[in-house]
Amino acid sequence: MAVVGELLFYHRNGVDLDDILRHNSTKNLRDVVDGLAEKIFQESSDEEIADKVASEMRIEPLEVDFDGAVPKVEETQVEIRDAYGFDRGPIRVAGLRATKTIPFKGDANLWHLRTNPFDMNPPHGEVRGKYLVVGIEVSAQQGDQAAQYIDGAIKSISEYVKRQRAQIEPYNESLKKAALPFIQQRRSRLCNAADLLKKLGG
Repeated sequence: MAVVGELLFYHRNGVDLDDILRHNSTKNLRDVVDGLAEKIFQESSDEEIADKVASEMRIEPLEVDFDGAVPKVEETQVEIRDAYGFDRGPIRVAGLRATKTIPFKGDANLWHLRTNPFDMNPPHGEVRGKYLVVGIEVSAQQGDQAAQYIDGAIKSISEYVKRQRAQIEPYNESLKKAALPFIQQRRSRLCNAADLLKKLGG
């Protein structure tokens, strides 16, 4: 049997969703505020700027439409070990490729970030644009195993998506409050710069 796709909710460099959220809440948030045009500070209050920054920095969690999944079964060839004990290596036999293509919304990069908590057996899948393909290739007689695998993978994906949302929602809710100190610091620097310009005769 061969599963379709790579490990989901996993990054080979060990990057966690928590790492990304912490980085966004500090350095990235400050960089966004420091990159705003001065005109915005002249036209908007701190609260209005914080709303704008929070909107830009918001992460849209994955919304997976499991009910909209499209199943597909195709004939294929699969490799199996020689069942008779002769050391002839793998042989190819008639098989089936069973998949479900599932539409989703949200940031596709989230499929590749480890959640907190996580386990040592994350599901597999292949991300294609705004669709996730879950599936397996089996010999022609293993249809039941294929169905069980896909059902189990979808159940696991659903659990991971819930974990992910539980991490992202507090982050999104905290963005405005987290942005305000950076906005106030930037406004203070702009005021200092304007005062200095006046002293210089500008």
